[in-house]
Amino acid sequence: MKEKWIAPKTVIEEFTPNEYIAVCWGVCCDVDLANDYEKNHYAPGRPPKTWWQLGCSHDNDHCGAIGNQVIRDANNDGKAERMIETGTDGLGDLTCTITNMSIGNVQVDDYIYWTTSASDGRVWHHRGTVVATVPNRPNAS
Repeated sequence: MKEKWIAPKTVIEEFTPNEYIAVCWGVCCDVDLANDYEKNHYAPGRPPKTWWQLGCSHDNDHCGAIGNQVIRDANNDGKAERMIETGTDGLGDLTCTITNMSIGNVQVDDYIYWTTSASDGRVWHHRGTVVATVPNRPNAS
C-alpha cells in the first residue's frame, strides 16, 4: 500500500453550545402557600369549583423541587425566554408563565408568580423566591 504525504495542519473546532444562559438561577414553588391559593380560588365554570377540587395541588417532589423549574434560552441570545417545569406527576413538561414580571428581568431574590397548565384545562398557580444555583458564582451553570 502506498502512503501519501500530507502536510501537517492544525484544525480548531469551535465550541458552540446549543443553549446559553448567562445567569443561572432556580426557583421552587412554596407549596404550602400555593395549595392555600388553590383551595380558596375558584376556576371558571359552573358549578363553581376551586382549583383544588379540580385536582390542582402542589408538592415538594414536583413543583416544590428547585431542579424542576428550568429556564431556556430559545433564541440563543444569552437571555432567558421561557421557563419549563419538568418532573411533573405524569403531565410531561409544562410551560411556566411568569405573571408578575418579564422572564428577562428575573433576578436572584425576586419573588415570582407563575402558572402552569395541563391540556385538560387545569391551571396551577405557583409562587416562589429566585435563588442562585451556585452561590457566589452566578455564571456557573
